[in-house]
Amino acid sequence: MTENSHNTQLWMVPYADLMSTLVILFLALYGFAYHAKRPDYETALTKMQEQLGLKVKKQKKEIEAAKKVEEELKDRIKEGSLGMEVTTSRIKLTFASPVLFDSGSAVLKPSAVDILAPVADSVLRMDNQVIVEGHTDAARMLGRKYSSNRELSLMRAFSVIDYLVKRGVPASRLTAFGYGEFRPVAPNDTEEGRLKNRRIEMIIMRQERPEDGER
Repeated sequence: MTENSHNTQLWMVPYADLMSTLVILFLALYGFAYHAKRPDYETALTKMQEQLGLKVKKQKKEIEAAKKVEEELKDRIKEGSLGMEVTTSRIKLTFASPVLFDSGSAVLKPSAVDILAPVADSVLRMDNQVIVEGHTDAARMLGRKYSSNRELSLMRAFSVIDYLVKRGVPASRLTAFGYGEFRPVAPNDTEEGRLKNRRIEMIIMRQERPEDGER
């Protein structure tokens, strides 16, 4: 190899370093987007897709609805009684059971309306399927109305669905599951852990569906 040809290939060294750095950057951004995709991040991404000529009408409606819920319930989210997670596949709202129900009861508290009303309004703006899951801690049901934690969790999920239907959400879009103590998010050997396990999760699915008139 001549000296001139060796010199002309020196550019490959910084170029390879640059490409390696960009790959690491893109992987980091992808990991962040996958695990913590928030409405603001998705808004920017949707605008980019729109500029590229991609159809993003459905995504924009979902993002706007999610941001409205987050804004109207920001105090609840901040204090920890409501959790919100937005990913590419779903929007998940987690309600601490004491916020919606009294202990051992599947009847919504009057104050639960303040939390569920803006959620119902946002769900009405979309046409996505909604799954409501009831969860409890592992404490035994003694002398209570329901024979098991699973039954209690299912009836709580039905109560939330019943409220959504009364607000105008089509029943065909709603599904209820009751898991009782069998899907804990924390150990049941402490009161703090049991409190985290007593919860309602509302999952708004985000699978792509054809727009009106498209097949």
